[in-house]
Formats: sequence, structure tokens, C-alpha cells
Amino acid sequence: MMNAKSLLRWAGALVAVAAVTVFGLDARGTTKPLPGSTGEQRADLVEIGVMAKFGNLELPKVTFPHDRHSEAVAKVAAPGKECATCHKNDDKGKMSLKFMRLEDTTAADLKNIYHANCIGCHTEQAKAGKKTGPQDGECRSCHNPKPMASSWKQIGLDKSLHFRHVAAKAIAPVNDPQKNCGACHHVYDEAAKKLSWVKNKEDSCRACHGDARVEKKPSLREAAHTQCITCHRSVAAAPAKADSGPVSCAGCHDPAMQAKFKVVRDVPRLERGQPDAAMVLPVVGPGAKDTPKGMKGAMKPVAFNHKVHEAASNTCRACHHVKIDNCTTCHTLEGVKDGNFVQIEKAMHQPDSMKSCVGCHNQKVQAPACAGCHGFMKTGAKPQPEAACGVCHADPVGMDAKTVADGGLLKATKEQRADVAAATLAARRTTKGTLPADDIPEFVTIGVLSDKYEPSKLPHRKIVNTLMAAIGDDKLAGTFHTDKATVCAGCHHNSPASKTPPKCASCHGQPFDAAKGDRPGLKAAYHQQCMGCHNRMKLEKPADTACAECHKERAK
Repeated sequence: MMNAKSLLRWAGALVAVAAVTVFGLDARGTTKPLPGSTGEQRADLVEIGVMAKFGNLELPKVTFPHDRHSEAVAKVAAPGKECATCHKNDDKGKMSLKFMRLEDTTAADLKNIYHANCIGCHTEQAKAGKKTGPQDGECRSCHNPKPMASSWKQIGLDKSLHFRHVAAKAIAPVNDPQKNCGACHHVYDEAAKKLSWVKNKEDSCRACHGDARVEKKPSLREAAHTQCITCHRSVAAAPAKADSGPVSCAGCHDPAMQAKFKVVRDVPRLERGQPDAAMVLPVVGPGAKDTPKGMKGAMKPVAFNHKVHEAASNTCRACHHVKIDNCTTCHTLEGVKDGNFVQIEKAMHQPDSMKSCVGCHNQKVQAPACAGCHGFMKTGAKPQPEAACGVCHADPVGMDAKTVADGGLLKATKEQRADVAAATLAARRTTKGTLPADDIPEFVTIGVLSDKYEPSKLPHRKIVNTLMAAIGDDKLAGTFHTDKATVCAGCHHNSPASKTPPKCASCHGQPFDAAKGDRPGLKAAYHQQCMGCHNRMKLEKPADTACAECHKERAK
């Protein structure tokens, strides 16, 4: 058995599990391969370059395989003392995430700390005839400009993983939220000078912990690793031997390991005092209470079905990407610093952002059942028609127009706005519309281009019915496809909604002319529309190369 000094040296290269993102230490995982990476990929790579803050580095940063070393330390360290092998405690008994020190002093001191322990350990192991790492003089083995590649992947608490923690036997039961929720969620009590749990104030860790440490408030990565790993280790070491979460880098951040996580499908709603329905209103600046100048005649407010969107999302962060609060807390009409100056209009309508309403809906309609029509539409290429805006932006029910124009919704209480939102949602039409069967031709014969092939007999009614069946009971479609001819617009895309739309040749009668934009000729329009829809909906028949299945070849 090695003595304490030898053990410390042997483990010298070990950076605590929590140190993957330690403040003051340039150490983090990455979802992208490191520059020049070749060969093996690992999720536990820690990039060590803390001395860079004192000046330029003489050699490349060290890419350190953390789990490989921590597994080796576990074989020789006393149970529960693995991390203490390499990390000191401060005067309050809290373990420092810095390796073998509490503070960063000078570049010379740091260099000596790492080299004396890492190289010293490897040297002793080599003398004992054991397999070990690089020794004195093998600088480039650690300071390698082409390190291993990282397979690190970010992890967060989705609804399933959150519920598993809530229901875990190692944490106080759900009926004792003071201990259950309070085991992780806390706010700082200024009066008591301590952390405490406050009902309905539970929030994302990101709400308080940012990318960097602020005075005594640790960074998000530091706080998460310290909290999670410490809890997992204590659970694993308890006499009851309850199931514990991962304590290694790869256990949380390896994509293959994440894919093996147990998924709870039927997760109860996360109650936090949130309303079932809410009104989304324009706000100018933090704390604005009155109607902004020029708001009369502006876009109408939006009644938002919070409960339905909760069920459709796997995590609250899908919308509340920093902290759980009203969108207008960070996103105002003119934009504020807390919202990175992203205005409320952009936050809700950015077509290519999954953080916006329009962007999320655009992503949802790329599913095969919807992509037949929506995949052909150019996202954000032109403004949505006014009718589409009116689906969300509507007159609130239960409050007269004058009261709304005078800022009544902005002045109302949270409960009053929730009641107005619920009434407005109840009045919103959510039934998918379609034309009566008799108004939908059963077949449409397309023969205007028939030359080499016979005219094509299009099973028109069957196609419409197939599209409606694919949509099914989808709530998003039910909200936006209320007009009887909405589905018709999937093919008849640039003509007014009607049961008698104009023929395709009225727009595509001429061959393609670049001077007239990207409007294809008639033959290209038919094939692009029909075959493109079949491919996007992943229909097996007819294949886009099976010409005779749509129009038979003429007899010679």
C-alpha cells in the first residue's frame, strides 16, 4: 500500500469530477472535437490551461482523461476519500474544486503543483513496475497539440429525469416539499443569510448561476457538479445502498450512456403555481404598467394555452430558456439587457429559432404527416397572411375593447388575466375544417401535357382524405387549419382559398424564366409538387421514378 504522499502524487493528475468546468481552471468538456483530434473519443476530457491567465503558454494545454484516472484512484483510496485525495477543504469544510490548492497564486507555483504530482506519481509507478503515464522529459505526451477527440454532450433535467429525482427513495417524499424540492431548489434569504426553499419559487439553476462565478455565487457548471456529484456519492455510500446517479464524467455526458437513461413516459404535471392559461402582452421596459404610447390599434394580445404547451414540451426550458418568468420580463418592445436586447416581437416570431413560437411551430410541421405541404413552404420567406396572425392575436373575451385600449390587461392582476385568457381560448375554434365530400372531386384528370404519356388520373378526394387522416387529432393543426380550404392551399398555394381554385397552368403555363423569379414551368411544377410531397411524407408508393404509376406510356 502506498503512503499518503505517494498516493497524492499518483493521483496528482486527477481533477475532481466537478472540475470539468471549474472557475479559474480552463477545463471543460465540449460537444465538438478538439482541434486536430484523432483516434479515440471520450466524454471525460478536461482541458487544463489555468496558467494562461498569467501569460502566454509555452506548450499546448493538457487534455486530461478524467475518468481513467479517477477509476485508478478508487482502487487505492479509502472509501469516500477519493476526491479528498486531490482536493483540499476550505475553513468551512467545503471542498475546493481546484487541484491541490485553494487559490491560484503564481504561474511558477501552479506549474510545480501539477508537475511534482503528475510526473512524480508516474515516476513512482514506473519504478514499481506498474503501467503508468508520461514521465519527466516526455512533455509532448501531455502537452499534445493533437489530443483525443471529445464526445462530451450537455445534459439537463428533462421532465422524465426530474420526476425520477422527485420520486427517488433517497430524497424525502413528494408530500414533504420542504425537504424534497428543497434538496435542490433554493433561494438566498437575505435576512437569515442562508439558502432556503420557497414554495412556487423553484427555478432553473441558470436563473441564478451564470457562466462565471460572481463573488460567492458559483458558476452554473461549478454549482451543478458540486451539488449533483456530492449527492450521488453520498447516496451511493449510505448503508441503505439506494440507487444513485452517475459519479463519473461519462456517466452523465457520454451520448451512449444518456441513451440508456430510463425514460418515464407518464410524468405528472410539475406544479409551481403556474396558470393553465395566460395572456401574452406587449410591455415597454421593466415594470411598465400603462399602455405604451402608440399601442392603440397595434397587434392584439395573445391568449396562451400554458397547460397544453407544457404537455407538448419535454422541458420547461423549451420556452423559459433562462429563468421561469413571464417572457416580457426579459423581452420588451424595445429590448433590454436581460433579454440580450431581443425584442418581444422577435422572441415570439423568429422563424428559424426553436426558442420562438413561430420557429417551434415551423419545426413541428416538418414531421412527415405535415411536411407534404409545409416542407414546400419557404420558412420566413414572406410575411404570414393576416388571417394566420389572427389565430393567435385575437380580441380578448370578457373585456370590452375600450378597456383593452386603455391598458386594462396590463393593469389587471395575474388571476384576472388568466381568467380572460381561459375565456378567449375557450372561444377559439380548434376544429379542423375541410370541404364537404361532394365539393371535393373524386378524380381530376391532368392531360394538358400528355404527349409521350397518357393523361394522369389523380385520385383527388383520396389525397385530401389521406392528408386529413395524417393530421389526425393534432392540436397544432386543429388550431391553424380551421378554414374549410386550408388543406387545399397545400397544393393550390398561391390562389385564394376556394372550392374551385384556378388551374395550375394559370400561373405555371410558361416555361421557367429566371427573370420572373423562381416560378417553374408547368411540367416542373407538377413533378416538384407531387413527387416532393410523396418524398417528404415518406410514402412508399408511387415512387418518384415510377412514371407509369401516375401516367401510362402511350402505345407506339
